[in-house]
Amino acid sequence: MNSPAQGPARRPAPAAALHLSGALLFTLLLAACGSSDSSDPADPGPVVGVPPASSSLVTCKDYENNEVSVAPKTITVYNNSTDTIYPVISTSKNAKNEWIQGCFRTTELYPTDYVYKLYVNEGEGIPPNSSVSITLPLYSKLDETRYITWWNGGRVVLADRSERLLGKEDTAMETPNTVSCEGHNTACALSTYSSSVQFPENIYAQLSEYTFGDSIIPNGQSVRLLKPENVGYNISYVDHVYMPVAIGPKNNPYIGYSGSAQPLANFRNALTAFLASTSVGEGWPVYNLEQLKLPGGYNIFAQRSGTLPPSDNVPVKPTNGYPPVLTVLKCINGDCTDQQKKSLHYGEAVQRMQNLWGSCVDWNEDLSPYVTENVACPTDLKDQMAVVKQFFVQNHQNYLAMYSEGKCEGPTPQKPTFNYWEAMMHIYGWVPFNEGCGADANALADTKIPGWDHAKVQSMYIHELQYNHQQTAVQINPKLLFNPYVQLIHDDLKMNAYGFSVDDAVGFMSELGDGLIFAVGGTEGLENNEQFSYEDGFTLKVGVPHVKDGHPNEPLIKKYGVCVLNHDAKNLKCEADKQDVDMPDNSQIAGFRVGTVASYPIQVRFTDLDDNVYSLRVNTKFAPCPEDMAESQCPINRTGLVDKTNCVVTDSSGAKHPKSDNWCGGADPNQKREKQLTKNYLSFPDPVNFLP
Repeated sequence: MNSPAQGPARRPAPAAALHLSGALLFTLLLAACGSSDSSDPADPGPVVGVPPASSSLVTCKDYENNEVSVAPKTITVYNNSTDTIYPVISTSKNAKNEWIQGCFRTTELYPTDYVYKLYVNEGEGIPPNSSVSITLPLYSKLDETRYITWWNGGRVVLADRSERLLGKEDTAMETPNTVSCEGHNTACALSTYSSSVQFPENIYAQLSEYTFGDSIIPNGQSVRLLKPENVGYNISYVDHVYMPVAIGPKNNPYIGYSGSAQPLANFRNALTAFLASTSVGEGWPVYNLEQLKLPGGYNIFAQRSGTLPPSDNVPVKPTNGYPPVLTVLKCINGDCTDQQKKSLHYGEAVQRMQNLWGSCVDWNEDLSPYVTENVACPTDLKDQMAVVKQFFVQNHQNYLAMYSEGKCEGPTPQKPTFNYWEAMMHIYGWVPFNEGCGADANALADTKIPGWDHAKVQSMYIHELQYNHQQTAVQINPKLLFNPYVQLIHDDLKMNAYGFSVDDAVGFMSELGDGLIFAVGGTEGLENNEQFSYEDGFTLKVGVPHVKDGHPNEPLIKKYGVCVLNHDAKNLKCEADKQDVDMPDNSQIAGFRVGTVASYPIQVRFTDLDDNVYSLRVNTKFAPCPEDMAESQCPINRTGLVDKTNCVVTDSSGAKHPKSDNWCGGADPNQKREKQLTKNYLSFPDPVNFLP
């Protein structure tokens, strides 16, 4: 793809984060070895002569530098649609491979200079009502310096057409023998390619992102530690929306799915309805494809002037010149002149956004190329948008200062002036000015203006601007709509997924899991058929005894489980001890998430290291915390939330523990306001054997 107007650096695939605020450290493990007789480390492939591996386990070092075996994780794809699905997994380039560093406990860089792509049944895909499960080690070793790191910043591309999935930059290589695949109702053959690039925008696919485990520098230490327990994941609807994808963790049935499990036809009908809405989405750009694929709020600006190779099979092709990346539905339907095919990249919905910025904020430039109408801007909206503009003006000044101090490449800044157009790209992408200075330079988090730090500005940007479609005044007057795409993702498609780049609170997930399950067009294959919502569940936290401080490799809990009362005909009263999630045995994790259950009341059980079994009943879900109420008073139903008469701790012999009542009496339901949502917690004292 030719893109003469390059925007700012995009958000990278997120690394997995702690899923429990009460957790200390996790430890780590993960997978796969091999060797190669390749003598040129710059040559990406093909790799030959890899001897058979006896195991897909990898030996890493734990917190105390003891050797520990790390098991692989899996990616499973269920095709519940009526079309063939073509899955591809790709890795990322990294100048510094922090996952390898964490495994080996070293500061060596181990750079990854290539993207590695793993195709499932290349060119054939997987048919409807079938599934595949790919087993991925932490890494596959190519030679003494080169590794394919499968866990860090990975992508899962799910396409319903195979066009352009394989490009001229992709070089075939042997699939590492520590990577395997099993199919259900289909074959499962793997093909591997190395490449200098990821995938072009004009593929018939939905992008998802994942990161297995995490790599941290523990307190008091100087080298990284790999923590393999969690799986981090999101569906990249921030970039585009094409098809429904639902993602859930493997071997963690109490976490509902992210994304959408709608049938493909229903999902696409919603996209069509959005584009037909005169008050919201009419004229929103579409990708130059024969099937509807819509760009996010950042890409409508950053990709506006992008073009495609003339050889690409696309519906909108000018007689002379390159086909556009973005066009409008009118041109897709064949109703554009040849000149419009070249120049018509957006319509009324985007024009309203441009008019809003031209009317509500003062600009010292000619806005006639962008603004066609003056909008009556309410005072509060005008003030909020002015703050955001001022914030990015300051960030641009910081950028110029970096150049003047010689901290960036080249003698002059790549973005020498702050203007309306640059502001649109950076604001809707929520990315700093750092062109020529490195992806991590000039962070927004380090930018301040009088009365506003980054956290305060970003919170206002999220709540008051990106979500302003929820405001009555905006619903009455669509000319005030800040970003129609957010309404499409969250309201029209009803998805808990990224609608813009810092929509993390509902977009990014990090949970315990042995892998991820991707389902297209339905819930078949997911361990939990309910959509995840923070307000439906809670995190149970236990105290960390002082004697366990400084021992993050020593676990606190062995296993846990949840039973819904009056739900299972064989266990209506939840008398059976149901504990079906095993906790890691070499990490100190002070609790677990009960994320999504069918209904309340529920019986929760868990077992500590001394085989004491804790059993408690939660009568109902946490009530929402009103914005005008002090957080310390929330939830408002805290008194009757835990049924203490049904709380008991039994010892390893099955007898009631002497300190059972003390532990149960310490139940503390509480809530924390985080970003654009409230999270629920059920806190308890230290395990019973550590109580005074």
